[in-house]
Amino acid sequence: MRLTIHRLTHLPEQHHQHAGLILQQHTLPEKQPFLLATFNDKAVAMAWHRQEQIVFFAVRDITRRRGVGSELLRRLKEQAKAEGLTRLELNLNNAPEQQTEALAAFFEQAGFHRQQGVLSCSLYS
Repeated sequence: MRLTIHRLTHLPEQHHQHAGLILQQHTLPEKQPFLLATFNDKAVAMAWHRQEQIVFFAVRDITRRRGVGSELLRRLKEQAKAEGLTRLELNLNNAPEQQTEALAAFFEQAGFHRQQGVLSCSLYS
């Protein structure tokens, strides 16, 4: 099997259990698309944005460092660009404290620039 990124507006029943491990205390956006990454038909990562702000981005810890996050971010950028956005931002103050530095390193490696706790990236560079 291979990694598949789905653009959805509701979570299929078969992914509820694994999605719960990704979401933890977060809830899915209502009436707004989100991205779900699956591998071997199991949810391994999720992300969504509202306007230029990345609201949620998470990869299950057992799946990290295998390219899942990079592919998810690539697709999130594509989606934002298709919606007419010119940039994306991630506010590190909204990230869990124990994950802030790893998250910042991942996004900086992907071309985001940090300024006062906010990571941002132009979609046309």
